[in-house]
Amino acid sequence: MRTRFDSELETLYISMIKMGSLTEETLTALQEALSGRSREGLKSIPELSHSIDEKDREIEALCLRLLLRRQPVARDLRTISSAMKMIYDIERIGDNAMDIAEILTFVSTDGLTVRVGLDSMIAIVIDMVTGAIDAFVHSDAAKANAVIAEDDKADNAFVEAKQVVTGMIREGDKDAQEAPDLLMIAKYLERMGDHAASLARWVLNGLDASGDWINNPVKVD
Repeated sequence: MRTRFDSELETLYISMIKMGSLTEETLTALQEALSGRSREGLKSIPELSHSIDEKDREIEALCLRLLLRRQPVARDLRTISSAMKMIYDIERIGDNAMDIAEILTFVSTDGLTVRVGLDSMIAIVIDMVTGAIDAFVHSDAAKANAVIAEDDKADNAFVEAKQVVTGMIREGDKDAQEAPDLLMIAKYLERMGDHAASLARWVLNGLDASGDWINNPVKVD
């Protein structure tokens, strides 16, 4: 019975990593657009968002099955409950990315996103999300704590972006009509940072005293 449980727990672990990878791919496509390099990647975001949602449902079903059928001990229960919380934050990050991709269709000048500092914000968010997923993969409490601390950078970047946007409006800048869209993108990025920090907190919650998630290391293809 325990062997079967460990196998399903390993499946959960791998599915979480794959969901994180889909999110990282989505954010990379978004970064290309916000940095003014290319908007081609935005076309892939709806499909990636759909895949993230599917993985969310798959993991939730697996977690419920483990909880209802396997009667996990305290250590395993902590891992499963943390995973259920984490997939919510990952799914919300994907949703925010989709929202930004839609808004970008109304922003006519690529240079504006760089001017407002949105390229710097997305870089911070990617670093946080990648760090949180790495912390999960390697059971790294120090890295999870570093991600949480980095949330201040995302918050400060949002304040700076807001100051630039309000300055455009106040000065009657020729691009001020884009201000609401730019500010909304900045707000979504700030929320992504919050979700990434939440991910890291759930990583810490899922670790036991020895710093392990499950008994055996997992290889991901």
